[in-house]
Amino acid sequence: MDLWTEFEGVTIDSAFSLNKLLQTEGRSAFFSTLNAKGESVLIRLIECHFDEEEILTRWRGVQSLGHPSILRIDRFGQFRIEEDDITAVYAVFERVDANLGDVLDQGCLSPSDAAQIGIGIASAIDTLHSNGFVHEHVEPRNIFDVSDSVKLRGDCIRETPEGQAGFDARRRDVHDLAVVLMQVLSGMSRLSNAHRQPTLPAPFADIVRNGMSGEWGLAEIQAALAPYNKTSKTKSSATAFQAATAKARDLANTFSSGTPARPDARREPPPWAGSKPAARAAFPGRDPEDLDLSDSISRSQHSFRRWIALGVFFIIVLFLGWTLTTLLSGKRSGTGTQPSPAASSASTPSHGPAALPPAGSSQPNPSPTSPAKTGWRVVAFTYNRKDQAQKKAASLAQKLPDLRPEVFSPNGAAPWLVTIGGVQQRDAAYALAHKASAFGLPRDTYAQNYTAR
Repeated sequence: MDLWTEFEGVTIDSAFSLNKLLQTEGRSAFFSTLNAKGESVLIRLIECHFDEEEILTRWRGVQSLGHPSILRIDRFGQFRIEEDDITAVYAVFERVDANLGDVLDQGCLSPSDAAQIGIGIASAIDTLHSNGFVHEHVEPRNIFDVSDSVKLRGDCIRETPEGQAGFDARRRDVHDLAVVLMQVLSGMSRLSNAHRQPTLPAPFADIVRNGMSGEWGLAEIQAALAPYNKTSKTKSSATAFQAATAKARDLANTFSSGTPARPDARREPPPWAGSKPAARAAFPGRDPEDLDLSDSISRSQHSFRRWIALGVFFIIVLFLGWTLTTLLSGKRSGTGTQPSPAASSASTPSHGPAALPPAGSSQPNPSPTSPAKTGWRVVAFTYNRKDQAQKKAASLAQKLPDLRPEVFSPNGAAPWLVTIGGVQQRDAAYALAHKASAFGLPRDTYAQNYTAR
């Protein structure tokens, strides 16, 4: 939607006046509005691409959970934008006092506060995982103080992918929770601002180290925080968190202070964020400096790199030995032995594309129709109609020709996927997917293997 500004002053569903446009990106927009109590709250609009029921189903699922540590969606629904002949959905959120990102801008919190935040958010994530959802945006600016309760934003979740992708997504949520606890205790709302490695008290040193490495899951983190769980799992202690929240509230209103973060079309950071979104900790395609922020983690990484270097050296030695043995064997065999492909290509001129690769090459590249060809693609948009997918691909090609957008269908019919980068190897596809938001593409752009069978 290019002209969301035209919606200022429009009333949605005969109940919510869109007072002020706060942020737009992709097909999503965030406005301020008033709830039934006359309180200033946030309303989110999403332009739908025949996926309105899918979005509403997710929101119904979150609402049905009724978890006290998940930010409540007070009302949601859909409406028609007649001028553009499209359907849009909206969600109205409960009133919040501040987000944790703003609080951390005022300084670090106590271990007791960190524990209460960890207990509430771990419980929320555990409930999401148990009900087939993953969050994938666990960061300070998605965590809120609501009447002294800690709550995680829930409108940006998605269904858990199948197989290994689902396992990795759940593991990322645990990893990001560990990062949040480290940020809470070090007072860093953005990891990129860190210039020193924090020393964390027990049990947080173990939680951060094991949570970020993947050795611990939610159960282990919750067990480590259990000694702090003397009150409600959703109530923050009446110490630094509440005091810092009050200070942040005095500085500016949550929904209008600063420059909002840039929400994405489908998986966006919150519009309540500051001018710089919180950095994600290192995963495939992310900056590794964001991961190693404790002495123990740093030592583990250096040790791991040393072993990797030794392994690579060992493999090179084996390869050189095998090559030397093969060459000597070929020389001893004389003319009575059929020459190897490598030897033939080294002594015979190449003629046309059918020529063998030069010596030292592993094997010819597979043809485009080879069944063994790796079929990893990066999917940015999904449509039920081919013409809409083609229109989006053409639009992207004009703006970002280097990404080589194209329309792809796994089965020759709907859904029609708009992919970028062509067919790639797995690691390259994941790296491009993680960088998609830097090009203005949706944050839920993902890599999928469509290897031909």
